[in-house]
Amino acid sequence: MANDDIHDGGCLCGAVRYRAVAGDSRTVTHCHCRMCRKATGGTFVTWVEFPAKDFVCTAGQPKTFRSSDLAERAFCGRCGCQLTFRAVADPAGLAEAIWVALGGMDRPGDIEPTHHIFTDNQLSWLRLDDELPRWPNQLPWLRLEDELPRPTVPEDSSERRRITAGDGVHEGGCLCGSVRYRGVVDDSKTMGHCHCGMCRKTTGATLVSWIHVPTKDFAFTRGEPERFRSSHIAERTFCGTCGCQLTFQFAGDSEGESESLWITLGSTNRPEDFEPVRQIFTDDRLPWLHLVGGLKPWPGQLPWLRSDEGLTRA
Repeated sequence: MANDDIHDGGCLCGAVRYRAVAGDSRTVTHCHCRMCRKATGGTFVTWVEFPAKDFVCTAGQPKTFRSSDLAERAFCGRCGCQLTFRAVADPAGLAEAIWVALGGMDRPGDIEPTHHIFTDNQLSWLRLDDELPRWPNQLPWLRLEDELPRPTVPEDSSERRRITAGDGVHEGGCLCGSVRYRGVVDDSKTMGHCHCGMCRKTTGATLVSWIHVPTKDFAFTRGEPERFRSSHIAERTFCGTCGCQLTFQFAGDSEGESESLWITLGSTNRPEDFEPVRQIFTDDRLPWLHLVGGLKPWPGQLPWLRSDEGLTRA
């Protein structure tokens, strides 16, 4: 963790702000579990441990979602950013700690990760160039495998069915199941990673990956998401119950832009079906985040798209 023990952070829209003071534990874990992907829409999430007694919201109050029998997640109800994860009614006594999503912190580059967890769920093509210890499930000194929490919304087996090769139909939705969607993706099944600070601050995730879908081939099939105008040229959608980020779309007048939208990889039912081909906004990449695989880097937005740079704040 950073040498400076006081850390501020908050969501993209600024409605919720917090301050945390580091304790003796400096545990910072990259989590690859499906629940964290579905809660944020991100590709993976990094959690920073702080003493719960030394964490306080300095502006606004987040919404909460009981994601399992032992855990509660907090997110901004206005823009959807995932903020914290903490144990509740936990016999292991872990309620003394609160885990803060790295993507919502003001100085994420100052934080030094210490472990990977739930690597059994890590996407096969996601390879990080580091030598951190890797654990197939939770850190064993926190919770043994047979003590892992039970999700409040069990995974629907129909969500994981194998899509017929070539039909291009992909489904997805949020962690709680309130919002579901269906989209038709071209046969290349390509997607790109985004390192921009806006995507981190919107999701709370460390890395966000986007899949292009023609607007005419996309529809919400259950529920309606919340909508947030993240800048004067872009609109994002998220689940108002659990906070999962779902889509991004340019909101300009260009006909070409209105014909396209992007869905978050983490919200899809089968993220492993897609292959990354590029990474954008690498000038904003966290200093310790090095992806293996020779993906083409772009320092900013793709040159044939507009850059979502202006933050809309309350």
